[in-house]
Amino acid sequence: MTQQLIQYVSDGFEKAKAGNALDVYQSVSLIHDRGELPSKSHYPFGWIIYYALHQAADTAIDIRKRMLARYLKLNVVKPHKLHSMILTEAIRLYKNAREFSYNKNPRDVTTFSIIKFTELWNPQYLRPGDWRRKELDGKILSSTAEKLLTHLVDEAPGTSASAPTPLFISELADQAIALFPGSPTLLYQRASLHILEKDTASALTLLKEATLGAPSKYYFWSRLASLINPEEDLRLHISLLYKALSAPGPEQFKGKIRIALAKAWISINAFSQALWELSIVKRLYESNTWHLSPDFNKTMEVIPAGTQPCNPENAYQRIKHLADDFVYESLPPLEVKKTYHKNPVASDKNKGYGASHVAWRVTDKDGNNFWLHPHRFKIPDNLPLGTPLIIRLHNGKPAKAELAENTQQS
Repeated sequence: MTQQLIQYVSDGFEKAKAGNALDVYQSVSLIHDRGELPSKSHYPFGWIIYYALHQAADTAIDIRKRMLARYLKLNVVKPHKLHSMILTEAIRLYKNAREFSYNKNPRDVTTFSIIKFTELWNPQYLRPGDWRRKELDGKILSSTAEKLLTHLVDEAPGTSASAPTPLFISELADQAIALFPGSPTLLYQRASLHILEKDTASALTLLKEATLGAPSKYYFWSRLASLINPEEDLRLHISLLYKALSAPGPEQFKGKIRIALAKAWISINAFSQALWELSIVKRLYESNTWHLSPDFNKTMEVIPAGTQPCNPENAYQRIKHLADDFVYESLPPLEVKKTYHKNPVASDKNKGYGASHVAWRVTDKDGNNFWLHPHRFKIPDNLPLGTPLIIRLHNGKPAKAELAENTQQS
């Protein structure tokens, strides 16, 4: 009988691999529930579970949670490729669960804790291959371990109110930074963990470093703003929020930034400016049929009746330089001149997201050359050769560039 069951599960593995995993999973699960699954069949059943997870729909949150729970009960070799493949499916499940819960009542969605799963899966079983980055169409993709870390940090704030963030997340972040030093995303994630640990000084140091490496990420600037106490430096706080608002990124994701700006204006009784920001948030959410957050409603309640909105743009323009000064103050300025102009190569691969742009070569007085994309720094890309600029270097590349003060734009 035992040999027949072993063969049955082995045959089921082949069927699952061929695309019929969900049916096979159900039949073998009955054997597992009865306690009749031979120990030799745990490994092939683990692969059946993986294929069933992989073939299940993104929306099948509940059943995939049960599949993962069942896998964790199996006696399989670890670390192993199977164990790593199961982790990739847990990452996918967490991502799906988060997507389907967005802007919905928590009572109406099924949640999945990637933190609790990883603790049971045991991050000590990560293999070297789980840290290996891959390349696709010329782009470097994050490793499985990096993707896991992203979701762990994403969930971590929700655990801090009832329990401290698990130590293994910080250890995983430190390991990632050691393997990929200078990665803006990893620095940002480690800074986020420092914030949960109430270590503001370390968080600020890493966030500045991350922002230097990726100044176009609006949420880097927003997180920096959250660490500046508006009661101590309101102008810098607002400037950083405005920088976040001005950075690339869909307006749909910037509602919280505008609410934070509204709170800053309210703190000095500038209710008209606050109402301007809140009105934009209200129009945006209503146009997308989203529910206005309790934070929005609470902030709106402070606005006196009869207040008329007033655009604070002029005030933003007067202090917007403070954000750049705060991040780039440690980088010395370098005088350069434009010495070469390179137009983008037109091709289907360079359209849409990731499209190429005009590039300039700039040269300092010692003959050192650097390349930059003028559009990134909001510099007109058609200026002539010889145009003087001031740049600031980070890791040997321009992190900030601006036209020299005496430059005349045509």
